[in-house]
Amino acid sequence: MEDLIRFLNHWWREGRVRESLAKEYKRRYFEELKGLLSKRQIVVICGLRRTGKSTLMFQLIQHLIEEGVPPANILYFSFDKKVAGTKQVLESYSRMVEKDYEKERVFVFLDEIFKLENWHEELKVLYDSLPNVKFVVSGSASLKVEKEARKNLVGRAFYVEVKPLLLQEFFELKFNKRLENVKVWEDKLRLNFPSFLRKAFPEVVDWDDLRAMEYIRELVLDKVIFSDFPTTFKDVDVGLLRTLVDIFFSNPGMYLNIDSLARDLRKSKNDLIFHIRLLEFGYLIRTVGNYRGSKLSASRKLRRVYPYHPSLVYGMFKEVEESKLVECWVRSHLDTQHYWREVGKEVDFVHEGIPVEVKYKEKISREDLKNTLEFMKKFKVRKACVVSKDDEDEIRVDNMTIRVVPAWRFALQPAF
Repeated sequence: MEDLIRFLNHWWREGRVRESLAKEYKRRYFEELKGLLSKRQIVVICGLRRTGKSTLMFQLIQHLIEEGVPPANILYFSFDKKVAGTKQVLESYSRMVEKDYEKERVFVFLDEIFKLENWHEELKVLYDSLPNVKFVVSGSASLKVEKEARKNLVGRAFYVEVKPLLLQEFFELKFNKRLENVKVWEDKLRLNFPSFLRKAFPEVVDWDDLRAMEYIRELVLDKVIFSDFPTTFKDVDVGLLRTLVDIFFSNPGMYLNIDSLARDLRKSKNDLIFHIRLLEFGYLIRTVGNYRGSKLSASRKLRRVYPYHPSLVYGMFKEVEESKLVECWVRSHLDTQHYWREVGKEVDFVHEGIPVEVKYKEKISREDLKNTLEFMKKFKVRKACVVSKDDEDEIRVDNMTIRVVPAWRFALQPAF
């Protein structure tokens, strides 16, 4: 293990993090994470694979070195490389650099810690007994559904979810320019929006379509399904997981009927529910519930299933209707948890009480607004948003205002 630790912590010898690891471009999460380094609590960086969590860790390490922290006081270890207990890693580190981590101020970065069994229990003990150690940990799984971890680390951790790229980040990485004046770059933003939907991972923004598709399928989807899940959970049916991904990704926004799906797949309802929860845990899907008049209230029935991000769909299916990808992206962008449906009327999403419809077409007609207006009247809402392809307008009906916004512009500034 010591050879591996020595290899991973090259800044002990070189005095800085290699540029290939601490990349020059910093995502929007960097400043937030940097501010948390001075806090006592553990920083938990979670999110989908390949969104840049490890890069953020290396950038934070380089920042600490530039701020005057001795390189030997910074330890990095990845549980993707080798499974070992956190305590073992600390003991090996202490022997190698002759640092007493129980007394000195030490920064410990633990990558892919979710692969370590009972990691949250071990981390809780170490946090409580080592006040001088600052822990920053990461993993490719959703803590929103990891109740045990939340319970163990209550009051002891800050959580930062790293998502796929924003359009601004995609543009800046692709063209190596800061997006400071949107008006100057409107044409490029509009033209590159479809590519952004499919390639919102930092490494593939300027790759050709086929290579990007293979990357997403092999390094994101297949890794989560065939590697992460079987090594983290018991009784995982990877064939069922792959089948569910095929079903959900081929029809973004489909209604989830557990009884019908269980019959079709010849699986028990409990088995099906377990594997659907796994897909949520791994940031592959999200479900939304039917809005009932409060953002805290939604029907448990008639839930809809969306891929976590449209780029994941592209990893499975090259030819996907672009309007479906946009609908999937709007859900992801807003992280909304509700839609609305009632007696044949439906609104795609409800975000903080505001209806958001996706009508990815050149021109929005009055007929396109019918359900939105029904929702606004029923719930006495005075504003709404329709996401279009190119149309941009502000429509007033009685005392209600509906803003029509092109998807690429909505990506930069939601119309709320």
